[in-house]
Amino acid sequence: MHAPIPVVPEPAAASRHRYPDGWFALAYSRDVKPGALVVTRLMGEDVVLYRTASGLIRAVAPHCPHLGAHLGHGGVVRGEEIVCPFHHLAFAPDGTCVRAGRDGKPPAATLRQRHVREWNGLVLAWQDRAGAPPSWSLPELDLDGYSRPRGACHTLNGSLQNPAENGVDVNHFSPVHGWSNPVLEPPQADGHTMTMRSTLVLLGQRLLLDITMHGLGCMAARMELPDLGLHARVVLFPTQIEPDRWTCREFVALRVERASAWPSPLRRALHEILVSAAYRLWFVPQFKRDLRIWDHRDYDARPTLMAGEMPIMTFRRWAAQFYPAADGDAPDGQRDAVPAAVAHDDREFAR
Repeated sequence: MHAPIPVVPEPAAASRHRYPDGWFALAYSRDVKPGALVVTRLMGEDVVLYRTASGLIRAVAPHCPHLGAHLGHGGVVRGEEIVCPFHHLAFAPDGTCVRAGRDGKPPAATLRQRHVREWNGLVLAWQDRAGAPPSWSLPELDLDGYSRPRGACHTLNGSLQNPAENGVDVNHFSPVHGWSNPVLEPPQADGHTMTMRSTLVLLGQRLLLDITMHGLGCMAARMELPDLGLHARVVLFPTQIEPDRWTCREFVALRVERASAWPSPLRRALHEILVSAAYRLWFVPQFKRDLRIWDHRDYDARPTLMAGEMPIMTFRRWAAQFYPAADGDAPDGQRDAVPAAVAHDDREFAR
């Protein structure tokens, strides 16, 4: 058992002022298999993800603290260690350098790490401009009786705030999606969460939409057609990767209420057929309409609003808490230790 991970504060950079704090998705768990090493982007920086032979997931700074080689280009995972391609320095899961190539004495070097966790088949990292440890957690997601989730990753121009703002933009539901009679309750903010509830009409059926934002990096929605007994869990994970570039990972699962009493194998088979059809024939076409707009949108900080659109500004005022204040970064801090053993919660996604 390794000692807790000492997480070293990251160097300050002016570009970090463009980025929010919170939990943000870096990958699907399925893409980081034991022994795998993956390079991804997060807020203007490379992040190297790797999984040890025992299943521990780690998110580390890209460059070796010895002489700066990029671990994502030639580095390998050997057992529980990540090995630098330059001098074959090996780093344990707690970040300490435990051996050097050619039987040399390892230097007193520590590999900088991010707090990371797996949540329902996604790998998320904690971002804090002052180097503070996570101040809140993502809740458990109740998927009892739901299908295996579907999901894909999209890369777009603009701001990660687009999906959440859609939740309070009732005037877009009809022209973009063809959903009528939207009624939005006043958004409710509570610290790092914001709840948005609305009712609409979809093809003559009541549609209930209940969205909870967990920071700006996790948008968890319940969609229900109660008269038909259809329930969907749609979770979007927007992540800013550059000042004007972001990714959006999706998670879609379906439950048919009338099939809940059926034998488990039959229910699973029905869910797989229905969710595959609903995902490809309804969700994907609907979501593409949003993606096309977001990818070419100028996210204006001072929009000219129409009647009924003040909830957009309510959302933006809530979102401002996750960004640095206008006068600069908060004072440097020290991150607490991260438990060495992080469970591999790899929810199986359907392809």
